[in-house]
Amino acid sequence: MTFADETVVGVALPTIRDDLGMSIALSHWVPNAYILAFAALAAAGGRFGDLFGARRMFMLGTVCFAVTSLLCGLSGNGGALVAARAVQGAAAAAMVPQTMALITDAFPPDRLGRAIGTYVGGASVALAAAPLVGGLLTESLGWRSVFFVNLLPAAAVLLIMCVRVGRQPVRTVPGGFDSWGLVTSVAGLGMVVTALMQSGGQGLPVGAFFALLGGGLALLGAFVRIETRRRVPLVDVGLLADRRFLGSAVMVFCAQFSFMTAVIYGAVYVQDALGLSPSAAGLAMLPAMVPTVILAPMTGTLARRFGPRKLTVAGAAGGALGFALMGAAADSHSYWPFGAALLIWGASIPFVYNPAMSVAMAAPAPNRRGGASGLLEMCLQVGGTLGTALVGAALLHAHSGAAPLPGGAFTSGFYLTAGVLAAAALTQTMLIPSRREAGDTRTR
Repeated sequence: MTFADETVVGVALPTIRDDLGMSIALSHWVPNAYILAFAALAAAGGRFGDLFGARRMFMLGTVCFAVTSLLCGLSGNGGALVAARAVQGAAAAAMVPQTMALITDAFPPDRLGRAIGTYVGGASVALAAAPLVGGLLTESLGWRSVFFVNLLPAAAVLLIMCVRVGRQPVRTVPGGFDSWGLVTSVAGLGMVVTALMQSGGQGLPVGAFFALLGGGLALLGAFVRIETRRRVPLVDVGLLADRRFLGSAVMVFCAQFSFMTAVIYGAVYVQDALGLSPSAAGLAMLPAMVPTVILAPMTGTLARRFGPRKLTVAGAAGGALGFALMGAAADSHSYWPFGAALLIWGASIPFVYNPAMSVAMAAPAPNRRGGASGLLEMCLQVGGTLGTALVGAALLHAHSGAAPLPGGAFTSGFYLTAGVLAAAALTQTMLIPSRREAGDTRTR
């Protein structure tokens, strides 16, 4: 549910925008409010799981996710939908960080690898199927069904948790909760994203833009300072001093930046610029999603053979090429050049995530790997948030008029994403270790 809801609204977004009479600028907040809340609160969700128990937080998050899904589907205007999406993202932040703790507690060491692989595979299938399912639901039952459909699996999850997952002891966690870290990170990230999202078209005045952006960056700087001084921080930012972890964090940030651009704005592009129906748009997005499911299992073997650096650089460079071709094809009024470019990106990006994350998790000492996982999740979600914010701003700068958006309006956003991936490929040559430098680091 949580991963599919990041991408499913991309196909439904033009229909939602038209039905609720939303401006283009406000409609961009429908996906971004969810991702922003998820990103800002993911680390806090993990910490609350340590303090109050993973099972309890997971079930609370599931209940809140179901309730907010219902509120999303019942929304009568754009503002109410955006607000409900933000709370839905907060519920996802309560759920997702608990999953690895629950899986680790449930399975013995000799079965844990298979259990985690099943979990990752399920998430990949959800991400791949979400645009198609969202398109079919939107066209046959209306956009509200995209949110109502969460109610049944949420009920099944709660039933399974009550019947099959026993109560767990709450771990004693020293240091309490880092409330100042939470406040500065949430406020800082929210201000930066708001400034970027509202800067396009008829958005913020220049003075307000720089005030929001500067204030947000100052708060994020304060957040880093607070985290480096706390004995038990909300986010272990000291991990970024290791170049292997830093390189991996940069790579997953940039990969998720491109992922959210592809699945959200790619789906909007094929409907607005090419005139496809929601269900046809879901089919049109399959070249971006299916390669992830097919190629992801191969990445571990290839990383052991060629080294994580070569694989991540090649994946990022291929992804950059795909987005550059999307930018060139955006004004062609034909799906096929765009679809071919989407396929190049989809076949490249699986070679980024797994090697980069495996290097990152192998870099810190065992007693810091929980913090490493939380920081990686934060980098992942912040990358997706800034991707939707910056590309959305680029769209508004290119076309501030009424919807539907013409193909040319997407060109600068696609080129921007290509540049982000190209920069990521360049940084990896200095940060991610080669096969020889990695030594006995095992890449799954």
